[in-house]
Amino acid sequence: MTEYIVKLGFWLRAYDSIAIEANSDAAAIEAAKVAAKHAMESASQPEHIDTDDRREGIIAYIDRVTARRREQVIEAVPFDDDRIHPQPGG
Repeated sequence: MTEYIVKLGFWLRAYDSIAIEANSDAAAIEAAKVAAKHAMESASQPEHIDTDDRREGIIAYIDRVTARRREQVIEAVPFDDDRIHPQPGG
């Protein structure tokens, strides 16, 4: 029997908190957008990662393992519905 390596990719929902100051609700919304963009670009660990509900999975690749090397069989194989951005009526 042949051995295969299967690499999966999927999204996890993560949560973080940011403290901001503003003079009004409208200013708070705008400041929150700027702070959120910086937080999204950060490489730091978020406060919480929800590992219970993995979303939008894809098989990144499948490689066949031989005695000498790994050989690519296929890549980017969808197998899961898009539950993050479902199509209307779908």
